[in-house]
Amino acid sequence: MADGPDDTFDSGGAQVSDLKAVPLAWEPVYAVNDFWDGPRGGVACVQGVPHIYQSIFDDSADDYLGSCRVSPIAPDVLALVLEDWQIWLRWSDAFQLGEVTLESHPALPADRPRHDEIQSMLLGRLQVDQANCRTLTAQYRHTGEKRWEGWEVAWSAPKNSNLEP
Repeated sequence: MADGPDDTFDSGGAQVSDLKAVPLAWEPVYAVNDFWDGPRGGVACVQGVPHIYQSIFDDSADDYLGSCRVSPIAPDVLALVLEDWQIWLRWSDAFQLGEVTLESHPALPADRPRHDEIQSMLLGRLQVDQANCRTLTAQYRHTGEKRWEGWEVAWSAPKNSNLEP
């Protein structure tokens, strides 16, 4: 699990037809909704446009393939995700300071009603659109002072063209 500044998480290859082959360009990760040895799902920019991303898991290998499916995110969904991410970051800061317990996860008591409201509005909407997605290789790095803030991603063309988009 990544712990601090300058941590890097590399992904493997996957298929994409329209991503230009360009040098790595670091783009912001706006929210991390799934984390296992690095970001696995959330919202990040892909060529300057916010997208939902989700790492692909291979059940037969019992591991992540090292590639992500990405699809554009609707502006209203992005706004909700960003608001809920701030709620979670406030909870995380308070948890690290010992001000709240794990039982309150993922929101401070004062934020719980709004978090629950956002979750109901996001139900079924915070997922990759399989009809409008690409599969990309990603490299993550952490440049922030806090564990959950400061993640960046560089997308690249695939190395393995055997995966479906």
